[in-house]
Amino acid sequence: MKNKSHITYDQLLEITSWGVFAMNMKGKSVSDKRLSTYDKIEDAMYGGIYTGSPGRDIYFMLAYLSEDQMKEVASKLSGKFPRTPPKNYVNVAACVRFIYGQFEKQGILRSEEDFGRMKKEKLDWELSRKFLKILTQDLNRRNNYYGLSMLYEMEGHRLGDEAVINNDLDKLNDMENNYNKCVKYAVKCKDYKHMFSIYYWAFEYFKKFGDTKNAIKYAKLSIKNATMYYRKYFPNGESYYAARLGKAFSYVDKNDDQGRKDFRKKYKTIVNDKFKK
Repeated sequence: MKNKSHITYDQLLEITSWGVFAMNMKGKSVSDKRLSTYDKIEDAMYGGIYTGSPGRDIYFMLAYLSEDQMKEVASKLSGKFPRTPPKNYVNVAACVRFIYGQFEKQGILRSEEDFGRMKKEKLDWELSRKFLKILTQDLNRRNNYYGLSMLYEMEGHRLGDEAVINNDLDKLNDMENNYNKCVKYAVKCKDYKHMFSIYYWAFEYFKKFGDTKNAIKYAKLSIKNATMYYRKYFPNGESYYAARLGKAFSYVDKNDDQGRKDFRKKYKTIVNDKFKK
């Protein structure tokens, strides 16, 4: 660890007070009306203004923060955290993922190359989890169900990474519990994406772990819930998740010896037609 943090504590508080930037695309550029309001902060990551801000700066400051300072930063971020599901969720997800020091999407599921890389790394999310536990408590106090849904999703991903890398069944069970909490809070705030996408990620991690029974279970749940909520989140269809739901269907069709016939009869037409653009 360096002897000196990259920014001061007061600068971190200022960056955090801006909240999570709701970046929108304007042509090929990322835009936010606040970009013209705030001056960049010297020495902060990208001046403190970036997709997923203030996640990177929080991560790099965690080792220098006392518990009381963590509570103050968490409270400031919690107060600015979106309360309703935004149309562009990527920035909020990036903010939380960056707090883990994960600057690449999807962990071990992103590619076999990332899986190999992460297996070689010493995963240490102790400080991140300490801060995020405080943030979870603060979001819970504020009844911010969208924030809670997002935090449980991201912790579920990290637990899934650890479970597969270390062949750890307890971590896998914790992952499942976190994902189910994510869906619970998603229902409370009509966060339609999390009502089906989380089950897809559960399917992928169980498959990677070698648990075919639970992989089938969550593949089915992802398609069942997508049937109800996919169009509410993607009114015009979205090829990104359409392909994934097709992948989940194919897995069930290939591996579910007992239920594939009924499942195929009920969902094949839906998978082929409903989730497409």
